[in-house]
Amino acid sequence: MRDVVVIGAGLHRYGIFPDKTTIDMGTEAISLALKDAGMVWKDIEAAYCGTVQPGVSGGHAVCNQMGYTGLGITVVENASASGSSAFREAYLSVASGQNDAVLAFGVDKLGSQLLAPPPVFTQPQPANAAPPEPQPDQEDERVDAKFRKMLPVQYFAGIARHYMKEFGVTREQLGQVSVKSHFNASLNPYAHFQKPCTLEQANNARMVVDPLTVLHCCPMDDGVAAVIVCAKEVAKRYTEKLCPTIAASVNRSTPEDGDFFITLTRLASEEAYRKAGIGPEDLDLIELHDAFTIEEIMYLEALGLCETGQGGRLVEAGVTAVTGKHPVNTSGGLISMGHPVGPTGIGQVAEVLWQMRGECGQRQIGKPVNHALTQMVGAGGVCVIHVFKK
Repeated sequence: MRDVVVIGAGLHRYGIFPDKTTIDMGTEAISLALKDAGMVWKDIEAAYCGTVQPGVSGGHAVCNQMGYTGLGITVVENASASGSSAFREAYLSVASGQNDAVLAFGVDKLGSQLLAPPPVFTQPQPANAAPPEPQPDQEDERVDAKFRKMLPVQYFAGIARHYMKEFGVTREQLGQVSVKSHFNASLNPYAHFQKPCTLEQANNARMVVDPLTVLHCCPMDDGVAAVIVCAKEVAKRYTEKLCPTIAASVNRSTPEDGDFFITLTRLASEEAYRKAGIGPEDLDLIELHDAFTIEEIMYLEALGLCETGQGGRLVEAGVTAVTGKHPVNTSGGLISMGHPVGPTGIGQVAEVLWQMRGECGQRQIGKPVNHALTQMVGAGGVCVIHVFKK
């Protein structure tokens, strides 16, 4: 396997854009990635598109609009890890020697779907309908079985209540995840939310499922993210910019205990650390799956950045801030940058690239970013982790 680097990235801002098509957004992001890499479309030998929306050859439609070059195009679906999985396939394509330069992109328009009228067979809900009820906590039930019985927000609200009871996680610590996320997003021109929020605003917003308010939850978005990977020896043909090396790529599914969130992240990250030859203490940036505030806290623990039950204290101490020892989600994360699903994992890689190059403006990490990790999980269960090094 040869060394593979990330050479360029481009994004279409995450948000809700009912007047734009996936082709409009996709060609914009890909064109920006090509410019960032110093490449033109004919330099791309294959493309992998991450998406969760139904339809035939959606990735082909975007690529064909860029121009017919005969490149191989593959569409990848893997729940919330679809983009990360597409990126992994692009990496493997180059690492194996099959191709020299490959595009990974994610495209979805889930936000605009929320504006559409409901199907005729659904029952209308009154304007004052109550939020979903918290589900009874059944501590001895397997995660994979429990998760299928309820909405994701109900499941993670239950996890939050468990952490509050067992480990002393506070509402303030949960809210601080949201505050940090919104602050970082306010400095990211590609983020859905462009304004910071206070702790009071985060914790006093509309309750979704106790203790998670709407500002503790990610939005569903439209968006596109695109990155280009190439063989390390090929990169110098196109750019003199720093190109991070992919030091580890791991894709794992539900473990024996059924926990495809915490256990799966722990096992996948341990494998990634071994492959990269580093430990969690070496990470200068982490972009992780924070669809709900409690997820950041529990994945900090699963990734080995602290002991079980200490994730909330890590956030409270400022360790995960841009100025902290282990900055987390400098992009704004899913909670504030947004979660268009297909693009999300690839957007994480773009943030790593730009942070390592020192191109993130006011949200730039002050210290050198020598090692970074991206983590995405998906219902069903999947966890995809990548480690990058300068």
